[in-house]
Amino acid sequence: MIIARYLIKEIAQTLFGVLLVLMLIGLSAQLVSLFAEVTAGNLSINTVMVLFGLKALKMLLVILPLSLYLAVLMRLSQFYQNNEMAAISASGISQIYILRIVLSFSVLFSILVGILSLQVVPWANNLQQDIVIKSESSSSLEGMIAGRFKEMSSGAGVMYVEKINDEQTRLDNVFIQRKLKKGESITRAKYGSQVIDDLTGDRYLVLDKGVRFEGQPGKKGFTIIAFEEQGIRISEKSAVNVQKKYSAMLTMELLKGKSVTHTSELHSRIAPILLCLLLSALAIPLSHTSPRQGRYTRLGIGLVIYLVFSNLVYVGKNWINLGKISPELGLWWIHAILLLLVVFLFMQQTGFKYLFGKNIKGIKG
Repeated sequence: MIIARYLIKEIAQTLFGVLLVLMLIGLSAQLVSLFAEVTAGNLSINTVMVLFGLKALKMLLVILPLSLYLAVLMRLSQFYQNNEMAAISASGISQIYILRIVLSFSVLFSILVGILSLQVVPWANNLQQDIVIKSESSSSLEGMIAGRFKEMSSGAGVMYVEKINDEQTRLDNVFIQRKLKKGESITRAKYGSQVIDDLTGDRYLVLDKGVRFEGQPGKKGFTIIAFEEQGIRISEKSAVNVQKKYSAMLTMELLKGKSVTHTSELHSRIAPILLCLLLSALAIPLSHTSPRQGRYTRLGIGLVIYLVFSNLVYVGKNWINLGKISPELGLWWIHAILLLLVVFLFMQQTGFKYLFGKNIKGIKG
């Protein structure tokens, strides 16, 4: 039908624009956060783009339902502002028929959200957790940035390098301060490089043409040692046996799990799928406005409703974990409230006869 194709085309175009803007805003903030972690020495520069891609996938799960909701709300509100909806209604197209068109588009969209929520995002969370654990257990040279101090493993001291070559194999003007049982040790060297022992696999920082100060100046035992070459064993952080986060578990693992945490995580993965359908349906009666009303009035109300229900999902998940809500009830009560709101708004605008499918007029083509 011509009207159906027109509505879907307009909603899809608006959806693409809203999605692009929200992703640019969100990804910019994530990129700044990642580079802040690199600057602090908590992450290696080599992992930034991988983590950035994983965070983009996770962000899609949040932004896609919101983008669809805003696209339907904004486009239909524009129809009312331009009196296009009046012309559509005069042609015999009812609100329920528009609901069918929007839901047919939303079902396809929710399938994509379901794949992200049930399969892709858990995989991304698992991979991100592995990368972070590997970064935390890496040697002190990992994530080293020229011109910045970096704390060594387990807070044993600090290290400073003035210059690092592109291959990360040569260090210039190295400064190392280490804590000892009696005093401290300060080492300065003109050059440095990392070497891995073929037999033990231990990593060593080999320093050339330097000097080492041990003890406290002016006290007994203070020594100054000049050297042509010195090897310092880089203490590896002990790999922590971290339990896999529930957000990183496969959906099948959650289905087999019997704890309330498994249940709450499963419900939180189902929530975005249902929100896609319910929010897109809510946007239809919510978009109803007159040409005299402000263009962004309904948009503001719609954003408030979205914030309330999206936060209820997170609150409800915590309530399940704390035992305030039974796992059987889960988050279904949130979706039930949203469904009742949709039904109430449709009843308010169309009445019972349209709600139950009586006297619905449409144009078939």
